[in-house]
Amino acid sequence: MSKASVLQRLCDDQLIALLSANDAAEITLLTKALIAGGITNWELPMSCPAIPDWLSEVSPEYPNFQFGLSTVIDTETARRGIIAGARFISTPALRPEVILLCRRYQIPVICGVHSVKEMDAALLVGADALKLYPSEDRFGPTHIREMRAEFPEAKLFAVGGVTAETARDFREAGADAMFVSSYLRDPDDEAPLSSVVITKKASAISTALNSKTATDVS
Repeated sequence: MSKASVLQRLCDDQLIALLSANDAAEITLLTKALIAGGITNWELPMSCPAIPDWLSEVSPEYPNFQFGLSTVIDTETARRGIIAGARFISTPALRPEVILLCRRYQIPVICGVHSVKEMDAALLVGADALKLYPSEDRFGPTHIREMRAEFPEAKLFAVGGVTAETARDFREAGADAMFVSSYLRDPDDEAPLSSVVITKKASAISTALNSKTATDVS
């Protein structure tokens, strides 16, 4: 799949799961759970050095599912992720060397940003999309709306506070896509990830985002 196609699908699907996994078996389990709930994009944080190895085991079994690798801070990790089957790479902050490598491989790279200054810097060095983190005084759909006004052409991906209740607000504020993280977990943060809960929550947010309201129809 081409770089442009991957990016377009992220924007068309609008929802990207952001969940950690403990081994290849759990990646398989949660991939099935996400698919059942209507989410077919998953960004895996680099919470363990073995993540690319696990991804290489699982990704060939799901050719229509888009795996991404998150919290990538160096070129070697980015390269390992791409070889393992990651369709896109995400950095937690500006990493020009990672962005350059992804451009060489023709892989979309999403740069984590907080401010207008960081957004401008990321776009100047070639980031394909911006993951807009909340800050102490800027968060939620209002933050997206304000940054959209500053960067009308940029691909803005919201992260933080995305739920079934807020997803439509984020989209209407100008988000091209949204990362869904804590909403997909069990209410008990100490509980292990539940495939049943993930499917239920993924289905709820997918339905809420795509449902037609009287306003939509009128």
